[in-house]
Amino acid sequence: MSDNDKPFVARLFPALMLFCLLTGVWSFAIIQAWPWDKDTAWKPGVRLPVMCANGEVCSKEYAQIAKGIEDKQITALKPKEPNGELNDGEVWLRWTTVSGKPWEFESAMSSWYFETAVRYNVKDGKLEVVQYRHYDAKLFYYAMIAAFFTTAGIFLRRLRR
Repeated sequence: MSDNDKPFVARLFPALMLFCLLTGVWSFAIIQAWPWDKDTAWKPGVRLPVMCANGEVCSKEYAQIAKGIEDKQITALKPKEPNGELNDGEVWLRWTTVSGKPWEFESAMSSWYFETAVRYNVKDGKLEVVQYRHYDAKLFYYAMIAAFFTTAGIFLRRLRR
């Protein structure tokens, strides 16, 4: 069967599969290239891993940490494990301890549609933000636009033959 005899969907299927693949590739590339904000102000809603009164690592919003220390709900600002992950309702919180960098901890709060990462230090019992990065589902739209133009470019290039 020649290409002209194939149904429209059969001719369109390879382009759709290529578009899906390129959307994933562009999403990964954009996430890796997404810039870190050097603003040293804490953003609202950022959750960090801390040691709670029960001896377990728990997740608290930055705005609640000072009150938690006063109320003795938080015993330490540094988690006991150097790396870890915990589920706090609808979000996942991952943290790692870093050495040889200008920051001591990297914490990432994520759900199915966003990720907020913060790099910070604990100095003299205070939290100091070093870098901050946030991206959400809007990034996926950028990837779809890039994938569309890439797919169109590939198929226009094939027409030149």
